[in-house]
Amino acid sequence: MRFNWSKILLVLSLIFSIGVLYASNLINNSRIINKIHVKITPNSSYFISADSIRNSINKYILTSKDSISLYEIEQEIDKNTYVEKSQVYMNIGQELNVDIKQKEPIARVITADSIFYLDKNSNFMSISKLKSSIVPVIFGFNEHSNIKYLTEVSLKIKNDEFLNKNISQIFIKDEQKIDLKMRGNNTIIELGYNNRLQNKIQNLKAFYNRVFTKNEIDKYKKIDLRFENQVLVLKK
Repeated sequence: MRFNWSKILLVLSLIFSIGVLYASNLINNSRIINKIHVKITPNSSYFISADSIRNSINKYILTSKDSISLYEIEQEIDKNTYVEKSQVYMNIGQELNVDIKQKEPIARVITADSIFYLDKNSNFMSISKLKSSIVPVIFGFNEHSNIKYLTEVSLKIKNDEFLNKNISQIFIKDEQKIDLKMRGNNTIIELGYNNRLQNKIQNLKAFYNRVFTKNEIDKYKKIDLRFENQVLVLKK
């Protein structure tokens, strides 16, 4: 009886490789976490520090890797007011890696008893001691305010060069209606209810360009955009 030694050696090599891999995995999973590495994006401006994130999950230091739930750590980190989403993972070694995406503020809300940011996903975030964001200020906010409409208007201001340059404040009227205040003067822009927003913005730009060339923008107390294809004005 002749043995096919090449096949036997191949099978033995495969069994040995699986054994080594299994043993390595057991050793790796039993390792103790001794360091937490935190990465925050975007890295141009931090509303939260890496140290504060590490401090919030320091209890996992000196814990074996196989006893850690990455999902539970992510849930814990995501409760932070500045965190939009976190991802926690472990590589080979003794380090716990945390990737954090910060919330992006688009407006600052001021009420009678609090100040906080509104972010691009209609969520709120606390004012940070590390950084202040230059965004429009919202007045008149309460629990009945239309947050979706506020977010839409705030995003328009953030992403439109003209609005970003010229709008400084947002006023909520009757919970559902919005006014804007122009930067540098007291001119009020009436947007009204959440309808035809893009058309209203186009009408505002067209009107502004006409009066700006005549240096007359400061003559107007109010610019009313609520009516379709019309711009009504009230002079000071």
